[in-house]
Amino acid sequence: EAIRNADAILLGPGSLYTSILPNLLVPKLAEAVVSSDAIKIFVCNVMTQPGETDNYTVNDHLQAVYDHIGIHLFDYIIVNDGEIPEQVQSKYAEKGARPVQLDKDVLEGSAYKVIADKLVLFRTYLRHDTDKLSHHIYQLVQEWI
Repeated sequence: EAIRNADAILLGPGSLYTSILPNLLVPKLAEAVVSSDAIKIFVCNVMTQPGETDNYTVNDHLQAVYDHIGIHLFDYIIVNDGEIPEQVQSKYAEKGARPVQLDKDVLEGSAYKVIADKLVLFRTYLRHDTDKLSHHIYQLVQEWI
């Protein structure tokens, strides 16, 4: 009931196969998300996860959700399109991770509305810039309701 009455439903970032998809496979949860009038936003990971999303693009993440749920859940996709410094990429490549590529040509023809921005910060680890990310989410929700 809470999901059906929500103003916004936000999924991600997170481990696609061990965090995001398991939650959507809970009986009737995906159905509740679909039937909700809430804005549905997916925040794509910045980096792939070794052994889980090797070489995945943004569209591959969305396709995995579709393949498991059978429906296109999201209205908006928020993705990083900022450059990740080579030395940071090298650090992650040692562990088998690489930047999730934004395949604009594929997504342009889809039903998804894509919000692409430079969304990464690197300190000890590469993470989403929470200020920029929250700004985009806030703007989308305000426009929706």
